Amino acid sequence: MQNDNYIVNNDFVIRFHDEFDAELVKSMRDELEALSELTTNIVVDLSDVKFIDSSGIGAIVFLYKRMITKNLNLSVIGLDTQPSELFKMLMLDKTIDCYENIENYLSKTLSFQAVS
Repeated sequence: MQNDNYIVNNDFVIRFHDEFDAELVKSMRDELEALSELTTNIVVDLSDVKFIDSSGIGAIVFLYKRMITKNLNLSVIGLDTQPSELFKMLMLDKTIDCYENIENYLSKTLSFQAVS
């Protein structure tokens, strides 16, 4: 299984499984392009991902840049083990909003929306 997609609080969530690597990114090229055209925030759920390579990171950064240009957000949830280490090493956790899980994401984003 490559990924699951669902909507939560009007945000598009894409949940990846196992490995987010060059092979997966290549097979998802058209889907990634379609995701970049969305007019809603995107949440990338990596809670089931045990390995991510530079292609997986590149896909996330690609989507992040596309969302930012439209004044939308891309967030990541569920970083653990190797993906978490790579995000920290590349300091992506300083640029991209990262949350422990969907509940934390919702509590932060819903409270932010209520204040603004």
